[in-house]
Amino acid sequence: MKNTSRWVLRIAVVCLLLVAFMLAGCSRHPNEKELKALEETKQAALAAEAKAADCTKEKASLEQQLTDLNQKVEQMVQEKATVEKRLTDWQ
Repeated sequence: MKNTSRWVLRIAVVCLLLVAFMLAGCSRHPNEKELKALEETKQAALAAEAKAADCTKEKASLEQQLTDLNQKVEQMVQEKATVEKRLTDWQ
């Protein structure tokens, strides 16, 4: 019985030591490496957001140019039809 209780006591002490080491390794505040990684991630996110905003503006500009060009094409098609009608009437 004494051997079993000593064995359980030893296992309990080892478990307590492991828990103590794990808790000692965890701090409440981030270290310099973690802060640097966080700052780099933040900068990358801000850069990606800025690039996304630029791409959105460029897309809107290109869509407006496309609309303008489509209107020009439509006007030219109508003008062509008018000229062809005049040609047939003139002959």
